Amino acid sequence: MTDTEKYAQVLQANIQVHSALAHEYNGCQPHYRPENISYVEGKLRSVVEQTSAQRLLDLGCGTGFMIDIAKRHVREVHGVDVTEAMLGRVDTTGSAKIKLFAADTGSFRVAESAYDVVTAYSFLHHLYDIEPTVSTAYKALRPGGVFYADLEPNYYFWQGIAALDKNREYDPVVEREIQSVLATDEQLFTAYAIDKDLFNHAEYSKNIRGGFREEELIAALARAGFSKIDVFYYWFLGQAGLVNDERFDRPVRLQMAETFSETLARGLPLTRSLFKYLGFFATK
Repeated sequence: MTDTEKYAQVLQANIQVHSALAHEYNGCQPHYRPENISYVEGKLRSVVEQTSAQRLLDLGCGTGFMIDIAKRHVREVHGVDVTEAMLGRVDTTGSAKIKLFAADTGSFRVAESAYDVVTAYSFLHHLYDIEPTVSTAYKALRPGGVFYADLEPNYYFWQGIAALDKNREYDPVVEREIQSVLATDEQLFTAYAIDKDLFNHAEYSKNIRGGFREEELIAALARAGFSKIDVFYYWFLGQAGLVNDERFDRPVRLQMAETFSETLARGLPLTRSLFKYLGFFATK
């Protein structure tokens, strides 16, 4: 199968899987939890302030996770997604002007230099090849504009989980991640009868390629033309248990998690295998 054929196969897998999940998506995705929305809003707010943004393009917008946040901070938001069933769930109410496009982000005919910010939240790992979409982001941005992507699988974490002896017993902190990383396809088959191979192709760069290496992302962004690239890591091993530890009041839990995350970040690159996700800011 050629790369072109594989690209099309992965695209169709995404349409099938996300058409089936569209009505359940917002309720089954952990990134809709309040603490994560607050985290993402903080990241986006800093980019909006940095660029004095008025117009934002969200690639792989899905049901509107990022649109819901962005419309509180900019005047105009455009969203692109290949799955029409997902676009049908986007909330377009509010004061911001919102426009949606049913298209592949890699071949979308974007207006050049028309946006201050481009976002792609938990999306790039759904693609067979990210470079056409990265090129779309670069074309869309005005000089000085920023491409913000987040919640992408960190290859070094995924590799560590995959290398574990599955016949051993581990602490629940580790067992939770084994199930999260290696058994999601089985869980979706049980809950929604979604074919496991189809689902894995719909998350190709995560479930088949094993996530993203920081150095490969930087190289792809640089090839597109981005001049300044800052990669960051998010969600450390055991963070879920700490955030939900009922021995402590919730504000205390969140503060402990933030402090521990900051400490681990100071240990990069030695600690990068302990973070489940990565993201980046890339400036044109």
